Amino acid sequence: MAEKGEEVGYIKTATHNYVSRQAVVNNPSKVELKGKSVLKPGVKIRGDLAVIRMGRYCTIEERSDLSPPPLGDKNVPMILRGNTVVGEDCKIEASAIGTNVFIGPKTKIGSRCIIKDCCWIEAGTVLGNDTVIPPFSRVRGDPGRIIESLPPSASLELQELAQNTYSDFLSTHPST
Repeated sequence: MAEKGEEVGYIKTATHNYVSRQAVVNNPSKVELKGKSVLKPGVKIRGDLAVIRMGRYCTIEERSDLSPPPLGDKNVPMILRGNTVVGEDCKIEASAIGTNVFIGPKTKIGSRCIIKDCCWIEAGTVLGNDTVIPPFSRVRGDPGRIIESLPPSASLELQELAQNTYSDFLSTHPST
């Protein structure tokens, strides 16, 4: 008998993660989902290259790729902390993405980038390799540039956005 999440194309884990049956997770033993995260259809997670750790309330939208960044002849681990939303059609090779981060659709994050806590990366932004984005930054463009500093309240707003994204997923997939 199929579990509820399996009926609509998602696998539900014990920690309330939802992984689309159309997502590709290479070497899932090296991919850690802490809970209440969603991997949508077409997502590619390259756990075969290095460990990928994702905190609670991470949503990876359709057709986005997460690949641990190369360093010499091997790859370094990738860490996405909690409350992170990655939009559709993104290519991410960051070393670390902090808590309360939004990454807009069609964004490219280069190898070994570090995005600190409470950042908003606009749709279509391209960050070059080894870029470091400081906390409370809004970034846009190709190449990505900081266009403004976010107010302290952005921390709660971005946290709410990530948690609402998860809740909205559950409400639009009632059988999950």
